Amino acid sequence: MLQLKTPWWIVAGVGILVVGSLGVATTWSYIKTGWRKVGQSIRDATPIAFDLERLNGELKDLEPEIRRNMQVVAQLEVETENLEQDIARMEQEQAQAFAEMKKLREALGQGKSEYQFAGQVYKRSEVEADLARRMDNYQIRQADLEAKKQLLAERQRHLENAKKKVDAYRQQYDQLKLKAESLAGQLKALEATQAVGTVAIDQSRLGRAKELAKEIETRIRVAQRMLEHEQNPQGEIPVEVDDRPVTERFDAMFGDQADKPADVNQGT
Repeated sequence: MLQLKTPWWIVAGVGILVVGSLGVATTWSYIKTGWRKVGQSIRDATPIAFDLERLNGELKDLEPEIRRNMQVVAQLEVETENLEQDIARMEQEQAQAFAEMKKLREALGQGKSEYQFAGQVYKRSEVEADLARRMDNYQIRQADLEAKKQLLAERQRHLENAKKKVDAYRQQYDQLKLKAESLAGQLKALEATQAVGTVAIDQSRLGRAKELAKEIETRIRVAQRMLEHEQNPQGEIPVEVDDRPVTERFDAMFGDQADKPADVNQGT
């Protein structure tokens, strides 16, 4: 069978005609409204339990991201601690270098031409050159120390902000997880209430039960009738049999005569 396709220019012409008649804004409003209604219909038709599974799936997908962010925070903490230790070590070294330079400066203040340090004798020019070299190294290390202190301050701020973000993110995740558990409990309670409160009667089964009871009753009555026919065969007249005691039969037959004293001489 041949299937005829609508030419594209007809579809385009209809679209242009609709837009021209209603206007771009009105046409777009109709499209958005129709799309929202389709989406709402799909959401309404989706079971609540399915949406809860979707929510749990979304929460599970968040766990790797939370772990990655926590790992970043842990890495920042370790790097910050290492930088703090480096700064503490450099500060101690600078304090030692300053103490040594001060000792040299105090020696040069004596105005001598030679000085003795650690059992060795040094000329004044040698002591001045050594002090100058020490001062240059001290300034270089001090600049490095100040740079590391600035880096430490920036890293501490970054670490603090990262912690706040991760903590807030984790708090929202925990709240959503508790909310999902609460919604699951509410759904179970709702399903249990619906199961208890719903009266479901199968009329077909009830009708079959009634028919079966009627059938059983009919069979019992037929069996009773058959038993009666067996006890009273057809063609014979039923005769009542007097099975009373003989004394009752005598009293009933003779009536008042039975109360008179008997004449024992009669008939002898």
